[in-house]
Amino acid sequence: MKLEIPLLILLAARRMSGYDIKQWVEVEGKFIGLDRHSSQIYRELNKMQVEGWLVHDVDPREGTPDAKVYRLTPDGMARLRRWSSSAYVPSRRFQDPEFTFRLRCAAMLDRSRVGALVQEELHAREQQRWLNRGRPRPQDHLTTAGAHPEIDVEALALVADEANRAGEQALDAWIDWLQHLLRTLPADLLGETSPTPSPEQGGTGR
Repeated sequence: MKLEIPLLILLAARRMSGYDIKQWVEVEGKFIGLDRHSSQIYRELNKMQVEGWLVHDVDPREGTPDAKVYRLTPDGMARLRRWSSSAYVPSRRFQDPEFTFRLRCAAMLDRSRVGALVQEELHAREQQRWLNRGRPRPQDHLTTAGAHPEIDVEALALVADEANRAGEQALDAWIDWLQHLLRTLPADLLGETSPTPSPEQGGTGR
């Protein structure tokens, strides 16, 4: 996922300075897999201004350099909408940042898309679990005969097993969270509509 996408999503929600964005990436971004150096962020902001997706206002600061506060242009919003409406192809890696940002974007721009996104991601991860859970792994075939004499095969196998177990638990937790979303998010956010009540149920019938 290009860096422009999370920046467009952030700036669609509110105006932010480069420093604000840097702080968000350092505090919130690390929890969703977005880890970029501040120099990358500023370069991308400049590039996006050249593309016509952003403009900035100068916010005077007393005792410190003035801040550039960025906001989306109509072209920037159009770019974000094109990405939001494009097909989502789940990554081979679960908890990929693209899914989280697509979910945020859909919630902002197209509530009816949220449910479909969650269903697509859930299906992909359930398939991933079904295909890989309990299957033999390369480490299962490792023997002392095939290893370098200095290698502690027993310790390696133990650590590999524990790492695999942690990965399985993380995948299970991700699937549980997706199922939680489908159970708890409002129906309209999941693209569902409530049936029109009949006159007997208190509706107007019109």
